[in-house]
Amino acid sequence: MGLNLDDVDRKILRELQKDGRASFRDISARISVSTPTVSSRVQAMVDVGLIRGYSTMLDADMLGQVSVVLMLESRPVDLEKVAERIKDEEIVRQIYTLSDSRVLAVLSFYNQVKYQRFLESLAQIPEILRMDSSMVMKVPKESPRAALTDEAGLLIRCYYCGHMMRDEGIRIKLDGKYHYLCCSVCERLYREKYEKLKKSAGNARPLVNEHSTHAHKASALD
Repeated sequence: MGLNLDDVDRKILRELQKDGRASFRDISARISVSTPTVSSRVQAMVDVGLIRGYSTMLDADMLGQVSVVLMLESRPVDLEKVAERIKDEEIVRQIYTLSDSRVLAVLSFYNQVKYQRFLESLAQIPEILRMDSSMVMKVPKESPRAALTDEAGLLIRCYYCGHMMRDEGIRIKLDGKYHYLCCSVCERLYREKYEKLKKSAGNARPLVNEHSTHAHKASALD
């Protein structure tokens, strides 16, 4: 995979969206490419953060859960603060910050008492100016938010400054893994930081194996 999606990438992603349990061998047979190609493309998409993980979708109704859509209104400057205050709550399943100074949250819960306590805790957050809630009665459609179309491109965040890259940017390979930078300045600074972290990790403790070393450096640079 390069700095954008091609037809092979899209075909692989569509197969994974249909069945996240599909093996690379099964996917390769379905889209007529080699298994190593599927494996390398998937790993590249994991590395850049396009594939965020694999999960199992459960039916909330069959689990006896009640779902509620909650709208929280605040000042624009406080939107992120409100979202941060509620994001670790167990009953909060999804959070969206909206352009009209509101936070939309989807809640799912078993226990009405816990729901009431959560609402009471919201009343203690001064940044929330108003809140409204509606119970979910039916779910005619529930799909992943990412819609994979032929026009879908790929916007990658620079590994150093974090800015979204809307052009080709720079791709470098360090220790067998690709890293994406927006400009030559970020590339230079990133290489310097990478080497410092690599040297620091080597001095701190013996390297157990190559895979653990890569994982440590990646998490430190994120």
